[in-house]
Amino acid sequence: MQIYWRDGRITSSVLNVEMVAGLGFFDGMHLGHQAIASQVVELAASLGRVPALVTFDRHPLSIVKPEAVPLLLTTAEERRQYMWDLGIEAVVELVFDGSLARLEPEEFVKGILVGQLKVIAVAAGEDFTFGNKSRGTTELLAKDGPSWGLKSVIKVPPVEAGGEKVSSTRIRRLLQEGDVEAAAELLGRPYRLAGPVIQGEGRGRTLGFPTANLKIEPHQLIPREGVYAVTVRERAADNTHGDAQRQVLIGVLSISTKPTFDGSILAIEVHVLDHKAAYYGKELEVSFHHFLRPIQKFANSHELQAQVDRDIQAARKLLPASVIGTDQSSSEKIYSL
Repeated sequence: MQIYWRDGRITSSVLNVEMVAGLGFFDGMHLGHQAIASQVVELAASLGRVPALVTFDRHPLSIVKPEAVPLLLTTAEERRQYMWDLGIEAVVELVFDGSLARLEPEEFVKGILVGQLKVIAVAAGEDFTFGNKSRGTTELLAKDGPSWGLKSVIKVPPVEAGGEKVSSTRIRRLLQEGDVEAAAELLGRPYRLAGPVIQGEGRGRTLGFPTANLKIEPHQLIPREGVYAVTVRERAADNTHGDAQRQVLIGVLSISTKPTFDGSILAIEVHVLDHKAAYYGKELEVSFHHFLRPIQKFANSHELQAQVDRDIQAARKLLPASVIGTDQSSSEKIYSL
């Protein structure tokens, strides 16, 4: 177990404080997760306790049903940053292994939540399950929680959008379809990918639009192949997105196997508009705003170059009006030099 505190500390105990805790894996920290965090922050303030989220160091399905583990919407570091932004003070990451999976619900609550973490109240979504064979439910928590040491249990109803529940599964489906606009509505922000810039083939530079090639972790969900209007910024040294002073730049991003050049390996390449910089060795973060077009195979590089010019013009028209207030805080600015 590790506990990440908002002030930067990392501990293995709660340091003699009592907590109000939200429970879940929280992949994506979407609108439904934000509703849980909001309840935690509000209840913790009323009780004078620490608002916390209790989560796991890996997706529970990686132990319970490995063949069904989904690609993830966020890294652990990103989830923590989103949690800090919502007012959470402590993020507890439990090691999810066979022993934890086999714990009976009562043992999990009494031994870990109440015993080790000094949790006095919890909030969880209606579909949250825990304990051996997922026998623990929010109904069970509400019924037996007081006898296990919890003073309050809040069942947070699902958040709906467009008549359908907001969920990580739904967001994954939208991204795999390329519908990054709809995914952003459910996330409460644009979907983001981040990674180090690696050596590419250099073909974009010879065609007049140099690109930065991103290496993305294999467990991260990559949207549908296609061309997207994105914003780009260099990632902070601590690998979070929280530095409000970094430049936010407009870009055109391609997710493709490069069919025009008979490629076979999926590449994620972003051309940053009007900004010349050496990105090798740095980490970039891209935020997806609009799907521009599917990948096409062109007869030659001249046709490709003409299409990229059209993509750039489309991105210029779409992004300035749409990204302000969604991709960055009020102190950040879109730079189109």
